[in-house]
Amino acid sequence: MPSVGNLSPSLSLPTGQAGSKGEGALVLPEAPEFVKYVPDFAQMEKLAQEYKDIKNILVIGHGGSITSFYGIYGALKEYATKKAYFLSTVDADYIYELKKTLSPQDTLVIAISKSGETMTQIEMLAQFLEFPLLFITGKSSPLRAMADKLKAKIIMHPPIGGRYTAMTEVGLLPAAIVGLDVKNLYEGAKLFYYRYDKDNLAFKAASVLYKLEAQGYVDVFMPFYTSRVFPLSNVIVQLCHESFGKNGKGQTYFAHEAPESQHHTNQRFFGGIKNICGFFTSVDNFDHKLVSVFPPQLHSVQLKGHALFDVNKIPLQAAMEYELLGTMEDARIQGIPMLHMSLASVTPFEIGGLLAFWQLYAVYASVLRGVDPFDQPQVESSKKISFNKRLAFKGLL
Repeated sequence: MPSVGNLSPSLSLPTGQAGSKGEGALVLPEAPEFVKYVPDFAQMEKLAQEYKDIKNILVIGHGGSITSFYGIYGALKEYATKKAYFLSTVDADYIYELKKTLSPQDTLVIAISKSGETMTQIEMLAQFLEFPLLFITGKSSPLRAMADKLKAKIIMHPPIGGRYTAMTEVGLLPAAIVGLDVKNLYEGAKLFYYRYDKDNLAFKAASVLYKLEAQGYVDVFMPFYTSRVFPLSNVIVQLCHESFGKNGKGQTYFAHEAPESQHHTNQRFFGGIKNICGFFTSVDNFDHKLVSVFPPQLHSVQLKGHALFDVNKIPLQAAMEYELLGTMEDARIQGIPMLHMSLASVTPFEIGGLLAFWQLYAVYASVLRGVDPFDQPQVESSKKISFNKRLAFKGLL
C-alpha cells in the first residue's frame, strides 16, 4: 500500500461526531457517497464478456469522467487485453487521427458524463456515432436522450461527482472491458475508505500541506519517479484544484515525470521564489530488472572525473532511486519542506489504494480550509460563455 514519509507528528482525527474538540480536531462530514458506494461487479463482468472480441475502446469525456480511468489504464496497461484511447478535446486534427486509427468494426466508444450536457462532449461524440456506443450518464441528461434515440446501451452514472468516481462504474467498467482486475483495484481502495473517520496517512498529509500553505508554501511540486504512475497525476491534480481551490484558498499542484523534471523544474524548485514545497512519488520495485552494462572498450571513458568502469553493472532500479534521493537530499540541505510517497509496486491493489488516498486527501484538505469538497462553482461560467458563442455562430468560418 502507499506509504508516506517525512510527515509531522500525528494529529488526532475524531470520528466525525459534531462537537469534537481538541487541538487538531476536525469534524468531518458524514462518509461521502464514494466511500460507501459498491459497484455492480456482476454487471461489469457481463459487459466485459459481451465486448470480449473488440480490440479497442475509445473513452470520450471530460475531467473526472475520464481522468481516473486514464490513470488506471496508464499504470496497468501491460495487464490489459485491449487498447484504450481517450478523447477530451474538440481538436479536429486529433479527432481526425483517431478516426483514421479506429474503426466501428474493432472499437467500442464509451461516452461518460454525469450531467450529460457538456457541449464539447456532445460534439466529440458526434464524430463517432457510427461506432458501437455505450453511455454512462445521468437519468435525465441530454446525453441520455441521445442514447435513447440511438438505441445505445446505457449505464447509470452513480450520484457521485466525477473526480471521485474512480471506484465506480465510471472508472472500473472501462477497466473491466479492457481486461484489468477491477476487484483488486476496489479492494486496494477499500482499505483506505475504511479509515475515512480514523487517523490515516491521507489526513496526515493533508494536514501537513495545509499548515505549509499557511506558512506561504502555495506551490506544490510533484515529481513522479515512475513512468507508470505518472498518468494518475491528472486526476490527482484535479482532485486538489477542483476540491479545495476555492474562496481564495488552496495550493497549486503541478506534476512532472522525473528524473526528466530535474533538467528543468528543479531550477524553479531550488532557485525560484521560496513559496514551494515538494511531494515526491516513487515505487519500491519495478517489474523489469535491467542493468547498465558497459563493454570493456568503454570502461576507460571518463565521466565526472571517474571511469565508466566505476559505475558499471548498476541496476536501473537503483539508478532511479539515486536520482530521487539526490533531489530529496538537496531539498533537505536547502530547507525545502517535502513529503515522499512510495508504492510497493505497480499492481491493481496498489493503484486502487493510491486513488483512494488522494480522494480522501482532497476531502480532508477541503474541510481543513472550510470549503465544500464536492462542488466546483468556478468551472461553469466559461462553459456558458462558449455555449452562447456557438448560438451566435453565423457560419462565417
